[in-house]
Amino acid sequence: MGFFVHKSDTGAVVPWEYLIAAEGDYVPGQLLTVADGELTALAAASTATPPYVCMAEKTIVEGDAILPVTRIRKDVIYETALSAAAAAAAVGGKLQVAAGGKMAASGAGTFEIVSLEGKAAGDTVRGRFA
Repeated sequence: MGFFVHKSDTGAVVPWEYLIAAEGDYVPGQLLTVADGELTALAAASTATPPYVCMAEKTIVEGDAILPVTRIRKDVIYETALSAAAAAAAVGGKLQVAAGGKMAASGAGTFEIVSLEGKAAGDTVRGRFA
């Protein structure tokens, strides 16, 4: 799935940046962090807000390759899916980012729910990062 812009409070388009990424496979909507000066995928579920969203599908076989990304913004509502059932999920509650950065997961995090279409794995959830 991935985290995709659903709506911006201001209506502005989120600008792209081009940063160096570590070796790996990247997909649009994947949340990324920075390690050793390079973008990288989330190795584990994250209770903190990852700083970037990948904007291209790309396999990087050597470090120092450029990857287009946007920064996470508090004035943007993102849409994603639940990685597993989240019985306690409710509007106003917070979720964490699942390992790999492609979905939301139950547990205390910084992704504040603004709407959800269900609580089962794969159901759509929308929110903003606090």
